[in-house]
Amino acid sequence: MQPLHQIVNRRVQSITKAELMEQSKKFQVALTEKQADQFIEWLANHEVDLFSERKRTELFQAADTILGKREAAALEMMLRPYMHFLKL
Repeated sequence: MQPLHQIVNRRVQSITKAELMEQSKKFQVALTEKQADQFIEWLANHEVDLFSERKRTELFQAADTILGKREAAALEMMLRPYMHFLKL
């Protein structure tokens, strides 16, 4: 894995609850503190690799389970403008 990939993945994996709540408000996604806690716990206990299609799919599936379909779709929408970078 390239160093830039490691930095990006580590940053995603270490997002704080406050940052996640702030991003959810920015993108108008209803997110409870409990959901934020559960998602952050999932991130901490799983390998996150946004540059791997398989791992990205796992992330979206976890988001769907923990946050709900609408919120998972919003997460995917947030990443969509950056997809060309994720396919490096």
